Amino acid sequence: MARKLLIEIGTEELPASMVNTGAEQLLNGILKALDDAHVRHGEGKWLATPRRLATIIHDVAEKQDIIEKELVGPPAKVAFDDSGAPTKAAIGFARSAGVDISELYTVEKGKKRYVAAKVKEGGLDTIELLKQILPQVIGSIKFPKSMRWANSFRFARPIRWIVALFGETVIPFEIAGVHSSNITRGHRLIDNREIKLNSPDEYEKVLMDAHVIVDFRKRREAVIETVTKAAAGVSGHPVEDDELVDEVTNLVEWPSGVLGTFDSKYLKLPDVVVITAMKQHQRYFAVVDSEGKLMNYFVAVTNNLADYTDLMRPGLEKVLRARLEDARFYYEEDLKKRLEERVDELKDIVWREGLGSVYDKVMRIKELALKLAADDPDVDRVALEEGALLSKTDLTTEMIRDGKEFTKLEGKIGMEYALAQGKPEKIARIIYEHHLPRFAGDALPELREAAWLSVADRLDTIAGILSTGYEVSGSQDPLGLRRFAYGLIDVILGANLRLKLREAAQMAAEPFGGGETAEKTLNFILGRFENYLEERDGIRYDIVDAVIASGETDLVNLRKRAFALKKLMEEEPDVFEDVVIGQKRVANILSKIADLPKLDPGLFEKDQERRLYEEAVEIRPIVQDAVEREDFEKALRTLLEIRSPIDEFFDNVFVMVDDEKLRLNRLALLNMVRSIFKLYGDFSRIAM
Repeated sequence: MARKLLIEIGTEELPASMVNTGAEQLLNGILKALDDAHVRHGEGKWLATPRRLATIIHDVAEKQDIIEKELVGPPAKVAFDDSGAPTKAAIGFARSAGVDISELYTVEKGKKRYVAAKVKEGGLDTIELLKQILPQVIGSIKFPKSMRWANSFRFARPIRWIVALFGETVIPFEIAGVHSSNITRGHRLIDNREIKLNSPDEYEKVLMDAHVIVDFRKRREAVIETVTKAAAGVSGHPVEDDELVDEVTNLVEWPSGVLGTFDSKYLKLPDVVVITAMKQHQRYFAVVDSEGKLMNYFVAVTNNLADYTDLMRPGLEKVLRARLEDARFYYEEDLKKRLEERVDELKDIVWREGLGSVYDKVMRIKELALKLAADDPDVDRVALEEGALLSKTDLTTEMIRDGKEFTKLEGKIGMEYALAQGKPEKIARIIYEHHLPRFAGDALPELREAAWLSVADRLDTIAGILSTGYEVSGSQDPLGLRRFAYGLIDVILGANLRLKLREAAQMAAEPFGGGETAEKTLNFILGRFENYLEERDGIRYDIVDAVIASGETDLVNLRKRAFALKKLMEEEPDVFEDVVIGQKRVANILSKIADLPKLDPGLFEKDQERRLYEEAVEIRPIVQDAVEREDFEKALRTLLEIRSPIDEFFDNVFVMVDDEKLRLNRLALLNMVRSIFKLYGDFSRIAM
């Protein structure tokens, strides 16, 4: 027999960001605990609102599975005397295993024999197990911030009730002074009453009747529907914003849309400012017309019945009006000063303690970007220089400096002010786009000038921070240096920027002492590059490590090499394995050899030596040419041609002979072969 399991943790209002993660942890924790306890179960799903975290698991067995295990006891010669009678050791082992002495048998472990017994475990009632499991799972849920109460119990917010039903039976337990029951509660404002549940089957329907949509997915659909319907009342539609939809969904249990308006004079502000004023503090949805033009309307989602819309609208409009008035003040004040007049003000803003001001950083990245882009024929150097000079000036504006809800608009505000002050569109876009990407999956710069400035900015940041002795270890990266490196790689690959990273790192590190900092910067980025290609392109880290060992530091080039090598590995695994094993063998032989003499073909004694040498001489220029032209498939195909001569060499030629001249000459031949492969990469680094 099997039953449905329902667990609901009722709380005071949870922060929106903690709702889903808390419910997911609850579900996953219970599923893992059931698996560990050998309790069979079906699928489960999590449910959540700001006031409750819940999970329903189907077909949970009423009892544990019975597991048969073998217990190994003392050595047989200790367990039985010479006549075969059991000793105290055997009797004690049988007693501890819960079996009769006659059920003991012997097993061989290594070269010794031991007594053993078969024992059966499990078969306990699931409800008894759940009494122990559930408090542990609930107590193990982790939140970014927790409250402590009731004898130091920690949770995101105080727990007010717990529902624990196994079929129709209440699972009795207690947490932080709260006892489990079959009593849930309806909507706090609309239907705040206790509701008895007879079984998990009626959970969602009972709460729906009490004005609670407990399923996040269904509630999210309801939010979208109510916002869309409200905007349609003025022939508009809401600005798409999945992040806002998710947040609002976890601020309400019963969503209702309220259409509000604001003075059209605020539409003179940049759209992004108006939309941000609505979103950041008020969680309102902006409304646009059929052509995508911003309208002087908004939709707020409230946690109440639609009957109260008219009562709530004036208050919602009032708080937005105050935000928009602040934004208008900032905007008008900021435009009184041109961006170029703000450059010197950057001297008063510290970039990093001990690393100078933002002004210093701007001067560095301007020069670095111009150097990096020197050979790019598609770059407008004048635009790049001016865009770089103005790139951080919006940090001095009232909008960014004092308008706390607008700080996330850094770059966008700079672009809007540049346009408002008559700057060319390219300059304005450089100011904004050089910040991209701001997070994983974000848009990348479209202008090459912005891409080069983005790379320069990130290189400068990485080199500067590493110069202070900062280290990234494990999950510890408080300054987010990994994020800067991933963004750097994103831009280089996305914009197909061809630059030698070694030289770029040296240029970036020069203001910070160069030398060791340059090497740290290069190695840090290449280390992240290994992770990047594995995560984004599914290319194993060892393959990336192998191509990096070629000495090439052009990331676009390295990515192409890695893809070609991955393709060979997947399409011809046997050939790939033979080549790698051969190169590992060569690398192992050469690993302890320091200096080798110049190869002398006149010392060859065997045909296999001559053939390998001749093949190597023939393919080297072909491989080198293919690598230089980035025809990596051809380079690999050519390298494969020498596979057979290498195998024949190892089958017929003994390298480590007593004759020193002969031995060193054969090692020099292998080193020559290895150097050809290293034009592509170090294949010996690939794990097999």
